[in-house]
Amino acid sequence: MRFLYYAHELQRHAGPGVDVTVYEPGWMPGTDLGTGAPAVLRAIGRGIAHLPRVATPERSGPALASVALDEKWAHLRDGAFVVRDKVTEVRPVAQDRDRERRLWQATAQLLANAHV
Repeated sequence: MRFLYYAHELQRHAGPGVDVTVYEPGWMPGTDLGTGAPAVLRAIGRGIAHLPRVATPERSGPALASVALDEKWAHLRDGAFVVRDKVTEVRPVAQDRDRERRLWQATAQLLANAHV
């Protein structure tokens, strides 16, 4: 959910013609995201990845490209949240301008201190 905070604040900082969208591919078992998991859980994840409607890089990559490039999604604005192939409303807790601003400022400060 923190990505939504950045997306909303980024939209406020972005210049004209820049629209910010958050894409969530869904649970993606069998990828390196589970590298620290026990071997048996990683094996189960690889097996589950073969089921229909389970996210995989091969399925999610084209879907993400579609959100970024296809006219179908061109209307998205202000940190819109897309889960797989549907625009999803976010809970009110994910729309807190003050928290978004504070997170943005804290990140900027950390990056400044790290000399990045």
